[in-house]
Amino acid sequence: MSEEMSVIGNPAHHDKQIVDIVTGRLDYAADNLPGKKLFVRTAGAQQAHARIKNIDVSKAAAADGVKAVCTYMDCPVFSDSILYCGQEVAAVAAEDEETAARAAALIEVEYISSPAVFDPDEAMQPGAPLVGTFADANYYFREEYRGDIDEGFRQAEIVVDQILGWTNYFQHGTIETCTAVCYWVGEHLYVRTGSQNPFNQRALIASALEIPLNRVHLVSHGTGVGHGDKHFRDWAVVAAILARKSGRPVQYAMSRAENFVNRTHQFPMKASLRIGATAQGAITAIDSTFYGDACSNGWPLVVEANDPLKFTYYCSSGSFRNCTIATNKPKIGYWRCIAHPPATYLSEIAIDMLAEKTGLNPLEFRLKNIVTPEMPDQDSGMPLSSNGLKQCLEKAAEAVGWSEKWHQPAAVKLPDGRLHGIGICAHIDPHGTMARPVGAIVNINRDGTAFINDGISRAGGGTNTAHCHIVAETLGMKYDDVMVGDWGNTDVCADGGMQGGSTRTITAGAAFYAASLDARGQLFELAAGMLGVAPELIQARDGTIFQADNPSNFRTHLEVCYRMPYPIVGRGYTWEKELQRPVNGFAAGTPCEVRGISAAACEIAVDTGTGQVEILRFCNAVDAGRAIFWKGCQNQIEGGIELMIGQAFYYEQILDPVSGATLNASYIDHKFPTTLDFDFRRHEAIIVESDDACGPYGCKGIGEPCVSNFGALANAVHNATGKWIHNPPITPAKILASLEQV
Repeated sequence: MSEEMSVIGNPAHHDKQIVDIVTGRLDYAADNLPGKKLFVRTAGAQQAHARIKNIDVSKAAAADGVKAVCTYMDCPVFSDSILYCGQEVAAVAAEDEETAARAAALIEVEYISSPAVFDPDEAMQPGAPLVGTFADANYYFREEYRGDIDEGFRQAEIVVDQILGWTNYFQHGTIETCTAVCYWVGEHLYVRTGSQNPFNQRALIASALEIPLNRVHLVSHGTGVGHGDKHFRDWAVVAAILARKSGRPVQYAMSRAENFVNRTHQFPMKASLRIGATAQGAITAIDSTFYGDACSNGWPLVVEANDPLKFTYYCSSGSFRNCTIATNKPKIGYWRCIAHPPATYLSEIAIDMLAEKTGLNPLEFRLKNIVTPEMPDQDSGMPLSSNGLKQCLEKAAEAVGWSEKWHQPAAVKLPDGRLHGIGICAHIDPHGTMARPVGAIVNINRDGTAFINDGISRAGGGTNTAHCHIVAETLGMKYDDVMVGDWGNTDVCADGGMQGGSTRTITAGAAFYAASLDARGQLFELAAGMLGVAPELIQARDGTIFQADNPSNFRTHLEVCYRMPYPIVGRGYTWEKELQRPVNGFAAGTPCEVRGISAAACEIAVDTGTGQVEILRFCNAVDAGRAIFWKGCQNQIEGGIELMIGQAFYYEQILDPVSGATLNASYIDHKFPTTLDFDFRRHEAIIVESDDACGPYGCKGIGEPCVSNFGALANAVHNATGKWIHNPPITPAKILASLEQV
């Protein structure tokens, strides 16, 4: 961290869009065309596995206030093949939502029924009903190997052999439901939506409607949280088709119940884990199989489940298997860090079990076995661009008072009689990396200020603001002089890629760095004549452009830009995932691995009479490489604490075991923690800066690594009670049941 910065990492800088957010001026999809648009409600299948024999929409179409109806016969995102209860089969556009809902209830559907299966263990049994997702089975395996697994276990003196899980199945529960407002002008479709991937969503919509890309004009400004659920085309295609049929603008803002049933879910996971170690606590072999309930769409997201064990701990001998299972449950999709949160939860319980058997405390065991910065990736052999896991573990442990407070399980009571517990968790995953190439545009104004046109939406976290930091630092402008112009607008921005994989700050940031260099080169050419020196002898900082060896010879950006003979526009593109400087003997330009890295530690109290858990301290440490937008990093890491608490203690979608219908499709029943469940004074967001050798100014992504370590809470419950609860959510009832076990 030797490079001195004047803009990047300044903790006084606020989000560029914060005033619009807190005053309600930031526009979301549903804010568009008030008083002019129709509203959509959908009809859901009443069976979990069937084929539609006949669908009659005549009563709905004839209802007062109804302007258009669509079904699988004219809407490509609907299907006559039903794979889960509640699956959308038709949509109605009417003058108001209540009328649309009443009309949707009038749609009559005749089904040809098939047997359904909802339990993933049952789905794997011989003779189980075929779900209908895969051609001739309900599951398939994938395997990877490293070294000699048999030799690794021969060296092991201590072995943990456990089946853990299932973890919880839940919907993303975004604050804003999936929403689109669509209207047509001739053959051109205009879409306002909340998207994590505006350009790809535009492509998916154009493909579904079979029209050219230049006839789809998509804008995504405000997005009320994504969590991985706002990448897709479905809701916008429904609105677009109904808009074309009705000749009116149409809004499809899913109801909370529609969103809970028909949008994607985090999938449940089970693990069979066998891990060996020497008596001194060195891991010698890992044999892991993760089972993922991929539900009705069968996405193979479970393939990442072995990553926490593969990437976090050094072990030359491993067998890593995963099994993707189909069931007739509402579909799964990306959720923050995808497979890593549940996989880390199960893996880190097993790591604590192994630590306990070796006699080492959990922190000592992890520090003995984690991958260290000089180690290359164990699979590819490529160098890691940075690795701050040791610092994350040590800082989280220090913040929670680990050295003074850790104790043997069930050994300490607090003065009020509750059980005291402390837990820790570590994680390395492939998120936060440099992703596919994207572009960036920087516009220089004549008054010495600049705009960025960012091709991503406002999906939370302040990524646009981080890009403003990079541009201001590179151009030598003051932070206040760089603003967000338009963003998430596919007509005027360069493709900014996907707000997913924790990739935007590093990936689009690299493009903005390159675009700023392009613009700076043009500015320096102009300034060279004014300063009387060659462009290569010029630098810029804090709003001035000056001679490097004679800073008194300077001009302000205003003075230089005022003389622009033509508009200066900088353009730039992402570089490859390669080292930008030498690291651990690897030369600059070497292909590398960029990893998301984090650790968490917590302290809790467990009431043995009620089973209630009180969080006394929760510290979340995340390796940001370099914190570009300091407040944004803090907010992401603090938000990660909230999501980890939700995963550990609250989230769970409950299905009727007979029909497969969702029983808790509301915020009231599908439990999410509220502000009353958090005491932010007990949380600590810890930023670790490892100076990443791939990312611009040493940064990398943190949005997903910050949510994966909720296994620390399970380990703390064990430390308090002596009992393992490996099937979250960890409810008071489960704690009481575990305490009653002999």
